[in-house]
Amino acid sequence: MAIKRSELDNVDFSEVATGERMPETTPGDVLRSEFLEPLGMSANALSLELRVPAPRINDIVRGKRAISFETALRLSRFFGNSAHFWLNLQIAYDLRVAIAESGERIEREIEPLPPSRRPKHTRLSREQIKAAEDAAAATRRASASR
Repeated sequence: MAIKRSELDNVDFSEVATGERMPETTPGDVLRSEFLEPLGMSANALSLELRVPAPRINDIVRGKRAISFETALRLSRFFGNSAHFWLNLQIAYDLRVAIAESGERIEREIEPLPPSRRPKHTRLSREQIKAAEDAAAATRRASASR
C-alpha cells in the first residue's frame, strides 16, 4: 500500500508506531517462517534430519544461538541452497545488532582513513553477491510475516 506524502498527516499509525525499536529478524526467524512452517516441520524433526542435537535447532529457531559453519553446511545440504545463504543471514543479523548496540559510539570514537589513503578493494564473486541477495530477500520476507 502506497501512501502519498500529502496524506501522511492524516494517517493513523497508532497500531504500528509504538516508539519502541522492533526486534531484529534472526536467522532462526527465517528458518522457522520460510522453511519449517511451509513444510509443516518442527525444529525437532529438522534436528533429526540434520543429525544434530535437538537443542541446537531449537535454540537457533528461538534466536538464542547463532548458525555455525557446520550447521550452515547441514542446512544447505538438506534444503538445497548454499551455506553462504545461511551464513549471510547470520552475518547480517550480527551486524545489525552490533550497529544498534555500538554504532553511534564507534562513529564518535573512530576517525575514518582519508579516501586517498584507503587500499583498493577486491570484487565479490557472483556467488557471493547472489548469496547476499538471497539472504536479504529471505530476511525481508520473514520480517514481513511477523
